[in-house]
Amino acid sequence: MLKDSLALVRLYRRERKISIAHLLVLWGFIILLIDILFITILYAFPELIRTTYIFFKLSMTVGGILFTLGLLIMAFNRYALRPPRFEKKYDAKDDNLALLILLFAAIFGFVLKEFFRFSEYTNSYVTQVLWFAHAILILAFVAYIPYSKLMHIIAAPLSILTKSNRHPGITRPPQNREDYVGLVTRKDLTKRDLLSSLACMRCGRCQDACPAFNSKTSLSPMFLIQNIRRIDKIAKGEAKILKPYEVKVEENGGEGAGEKEEAKTEVRLLDTLLDMHAVWACTTCRACMEMCPVYIEQMDIIIEMRRGIIESGEAPPDIRDLLTNIQKQKNPWGEAKFKRDQWIKKAETTVKLAKDGDFDWLWFVGCAHSFDNRNIPITAKIAKILSDIGINYAVLGREEGCCGNDVRRVGEEGLFQVLKEENVALFEKYGVKKIIATSPHCYNTLKNEYDGYDVKFILEIIHDAIKSGKLKLKKEIKKKVTFHDPCYLGRYNGMYELPREILKSIPGIELVEMPRNRNRSFCCGAGGGNLVREYPGEFRPNNLRAKEAAETGAEILAVACPFCMIMLEDGVKSEKLEDRIKVLDIIELVYESAYG
Repeated sequence: MLKDSLALVRLYRRERKISIAHLLVLWGFIILLIDILFITILYAFPELIRTTYIFFKLSMTVGGILFTLGLLIMAFNRYALRPPRFEKKYDAKDDNLALLILLFAAIFGFVLKEFFRFSEYTNSYVTQVLWFAHAILILAFVAYIPYSKLMHIIAAPLSILTKSNRHPGITRPPQNREDYVGLVTRKDLTKRDLLSSLACMRCGRCQDACPAFNSKTSLSPMFLIQNIRRIDKIAKGEAKILKPYEVKVEENGGEGAGEKEEAKTEVRLLDTLLDMHAVWACTTCRACMEMCPVYIEQMDIIIEMRRGIIESGEAPPDIRDLLTNIQKQKNPWGEAKFKRDQWIKKAETTVKLAKDGDFDWLWFVGCAHSFDNRNIPITAKIAKILSDIGINYAVLGREEGCCGNDVRRVGEEGLFQVLKEENVALFEKYGVKKIIATSPHCYNTLKNEYDGYDVKFILEIIHDAIKSGKLKLKKEIKKKVTFHDPCYLGRYNGMYELPREILKSIPGIELVEMPRNRNRSFCCGAGGGNLVREYPGEFRPNNLRAKEAAETGAEILAVACPFCMIMLEDGVKSEKLEDRIKVLDIIELVYESAYG
């Protein structure tokens, strides 16, 4: 808590230059505050003040310089450099006023210090007037804090102190109520949610990283939190719901959508915090939560709102179709169950079924690697590699179901629990203890939201095989490659360097980075149920990411997720970039080098 509140470590790791300005302001303010408190106490002891004057003069000078310098850097950044995150902001006058007040207080402090220095030679009445004027300014500033963005001075440390200790891969558990789940009305907001609205400093870092905002949907994670702060005014019609962009879509809810009895008397959160399109535009990439300096849980609030919408039957038709497909056929596309093991025919090795014999590892293939035509060849290559490096594995074949990762992020908690129970029963039936996952989405859920299993991602197995010499990469691939970090591998589970180490171990490959990489990686747009939906923005996240990859000059865009493969290959085609860059899975590059 102290390292994030007083050293701003989290902010420094994410934005080093501006974090230095914040540190200057923070510590300059702390030094000045301590000095003023001591001088106020010592004011009744003139002789003591004279003997300690040199110390306070030096201390206040240092504090004042730090404070003023930090403010000037902030002003230069805001008005001269003007980062993109400042483009879509509301109430900029309040931001300007806060900065002006702080600068005025700093300058006034320097003037007061000089008068105080010569007080024995100057009219003492003037000194006293200035001193009390400065005190009144400070008090007025304190009174202004609750009505401005500066409330984060008080609320931000509390937000950091009360941050969740959950693993990033685990969603916020549903609130326990007898009659419904999710966030439906104002009273459902937790104390932490309300505190977050006060801690938010409207810096725009969350929306700058958000794929939905960058695609010009009606979702801004910053506006979501600010709408919580203004919720009573919005409900009374005294303020409008904040939206970055308007989205025109014909469908705005499910058939028979209706309000709960409770919502007739309580303030409903849907259309008060977010409209329907914004709720479903979220890709659950965690970028907003990753970038927030004060640990606000924007994504978790959206998932809780989805739970309430699902519960009330107001989900859009495409979301209902997605859930129906998974419920009936155990995959997002509604493909027949018997097709799940058809990929085995394309494998160049014998693939053992769990029902046929003993095995050490269960390979949980996943929906995309079982049904999607682009990913099936990758699945066959994985089978060959696993067999050749001596992994004793088996697959569930047609018995395999959906892990439930996206079902939970869509907000259908009940269906997720059903899927989990079915899978766990199947695992127990075959004595499963160790699992290999080939999709980061499956990996995250099996590892973090199922209990008691040793879960490895396929690249971990490959990496170990390369290091041990079991998998030899011989063929040189003279290509410039850029890697797209999957959200559920990176931000959810912290696996950033391992995929890069594998790529660097392939002879001939030159690895280049996109500007947004590792924890700043820009989502492909598939998560949170958006893989099978028409995205409701002016742009599509996968198109934006495809262009970013092409601009690096890379010939290959390497991925480690079947969803990213689907989305980014589509993005490359949509942007007509096929002659510049090709999307390949890391597995495909490894396979080519090993088997050439």
